[in-house]
Amino acid sequence: MEELSRDKLWEIYKTLCPELKDAIFSEDTADAVWNIAKLHEIKETSKLGKLAGQVLMGLLPLEFFKDTIKDELGLSEDIAKKASMEMEHYVFNQVKKELNELYAEAGIGQKEKPEIKEETTEQSRGPDSYREPIE
Repeated sequence: MEELSRDKLWEIYKTLCPELKDAIFSEDTADAVWNIAKLHEIKETSKLGKLAGQVLMGLLPLEFFKDTIKDELGLSEDIAKKASMEMEHYVFNQVKKELNELYAEAGIGQKEKPEIKEETTEQSRGPDSYREPIE
């Protein structure tokens, strides 16, 4: 991911809803990042926080968070999975609705709705040869 200037980040921050703004600078978010880094022996706590901030600002879709921390922090698959699940639970789920709205506006993370096929009815197929007649 390309580095954005401080001014560009500030512009993006100003467009966020109040809940996301609060989450970015929240003491609870900082504590969660620090505790998760400590628990999993992640030495680059500030980088983990920065990546979490990118999710909260709409710059890094949540579905890419695990792979991004794995690559950028040099974590094993298992540690990256556990850390991302804990980040999602303690940080991202607190503002899940706002994140979904933010990414929906950007058209990111929207999965195609599966096409629902109409089931054929007995009338359109004809009678069922396996059923016994009702008398």
